[in-house]
Amino acid sequence: MILDIERIQCAVHYAIGYGECPTMTHMSKIRECLSPSMIRPSINVVRQRIHSTEQAIVLRRDLEAPHTRPKAAIDIDVRPLTDADVPKILHAGEAASADDVLYRSRRRWLLESGLGTCYAAVTASDEPCYVQWLMGEQDNAQIQSYFGGAFPILEPGTALLEGAFTPAPFRGKGIMGLAMSLIAEKANFFPYLNREVAWSMLRRKVTFEPVAAA
Repeated sequence: MILDIERIQCAVHYAIGYGECPTMTHMSKIRECLSPSMIRPSINVVRQRIHSTEQAIVLRRDLEAPHTRPKAAIDIDVRPLTDADVPKILHAGEAASADDVLYRSRRRWLLESGLGTCYAAVTASDEPCYVQWLMGEQDNAQIQSYFGGAFPILEPGTALLEGAFTPAPFRGKGIMGLAMSLIAEKANFFPYLNREVAWSMLRRKVTFEPVAAA
């Protein structure tokens, strides 16, 4: 039996990434997936995607609705992520656990894709403590390609916030809620869609169902 190494490597990256199927230019990512620090969480994700069903509620924000920003335990501000921030918040060497290595790597890959705009929440001393991507309708084609249909097509005047990550030292401080409000600029959440993701032999099927209005 002849093994097609390129296809195997691409399958490994696709199985644990956000959905983007790579080419040979992604081999550095493949090697990262198979590194000692990532092999355990990578195997866990591949197992999940051989057969599993995941359900999530998609939340929607109305930017015209009155809104009071949530409070965080520390003062933060948001700005676009800079090159200098990347080693501080997305470097695998700073990860608190094996799973954290994978979380950081996935977001670094998303950053390298150039999709949307990555924003960082920063402390009073300008230390990045949270990241999240803001994407608009102009990003629809790349969203569908990168995430493999995991999100609906964005309608005109709508946006998507995705890829949220808070490093372990800053968790439990209410940063995510405030940061999301600052990134979206005044918003309220309400249930919008139910999303079901079913995996079978590394193939993903995504379905969306509207949530009945309360």
